[in-house]
Amino acid sequence: METFYCVMLLLPGLMAAVDMQKEISEIRNILQQQESQIISLRDENRAIRKDVSRLDMEKQSLKMEVRSLRKHVDRLDFENLALKKEVNSLWLIMSSTGVKRTNGTHHQIEHNKEVSRIGVMKDKKGIKNRYPKTRREQLKAKRLIGTGQVNTQTTTAFYAYMSTNEPHPSTHHQLIFDEVKTNLGNGYSKFTGTFTVPTAGVYVFTYKLYTGNHGAIHFDLLVNDAIYDSTYGETDDVSADFDSDSGTIVVAVNQGDNVYLRSYEDCTGTVLGYRKAKSTFAGWKLN
Repeated sequence: METFYCVMLLLPGLMAAVDMQKEISEIRNILQQQESQIISLRDENRAIRKDVSRLDMEKQSLKMEVRSLRKHVDRLDFENLALKKEVNSLWLIMSSTGVKRTNGTHHQIEHNKEVSRIGVMKDKKGIKNRYPKTRREQLKAKRLIGTGQVNTQTTTAFYAYMSTNEPHPSTHHQLIFDEVKTNLGNGYSKFTGTFTVPTAGVYVFTYKLYTGNHGAIHFDLLVNDAIYDSTYGETDDVSADFDSDSGTIVVAVNQGDNVYLRSYEDCTGTVLGYRKAKSTFAGWKLN
C-alpha cells in the first residue's frame, strides 16, 4: 500500500520529466531543420555571389569593348571626313581643268568604261597589258620597265609604323600604324590601321611590336575575323627593359578582305612607337 502511495506521489514528476524529454526532442528537431536551412541559404548565397562576380566581370568587359568600338567609330568618322576633303580637293582640281562635276556613280561607271576601252590592249605576243592613258605615263612606264625598276602601277605593297606609344590597349583594340612610308595600290589606311586587299592573290604580311617596360601585350594578326597569327610580349619590372616580337604569314586573300592587328586581352604594357623603338606593319603581293 505504501508503495502505491509512493508511486502516486512520484507520478506527476515522472510525467513532467517525460514531457520535458519530448519537448527537448522537438526543439532538437527544430534546430536541425534550421541548421539545414542555414546551410542551404549559405550555399545559395555563395552561388549568388559567384553569379554577381561573373556578371560584374562581363559588365566590365562589355564596357571596355564599347569604349574600343567607340574609338573605332571615331576613327572611321575622322577617315570619312578626310576622304570627303580629299574628294572635294580633287573636284576642285578637275574643275580648274574644265571637268564638270556629275553624279558620282554615273561618272565612275563612264570612267571605268573609258579605262577599259583605252587602257587594255594587246602586245605583240598577244598578252593583255594595262597601259597608262596619257602618252607621258606610257613613256614613263616604258622607262621603268626598260631599266629594271618597279612598275608601281601594278605593284601592291605597304609599310607603316607607329609614331606614338599606345599605352595599355584594352581588349579588341586595333593598332594604327599612322606613319605610312609605302602604300602602292592604296590598300592601307593610316586612319584605321587596316589593309584592304585591292586585288586577290597570295600576300606576305609581317609585323614587329615593341613592348614597353613593366607589362605585357597580347595581339592577333587577323584576316577579316580569322586569326592567322598571335604574339605575346612581356617585360619584367626592370627599368628600361623592352621586348621585341615579330611575325610573318603568307596567305591567299580575296579582293576586299581586311588585314589588321588587334588585341585579344587587356594589355598591361605599352606598344612602343617612338624614335628608338618603332612598331611596324607591312605587306606585299607575291602574285
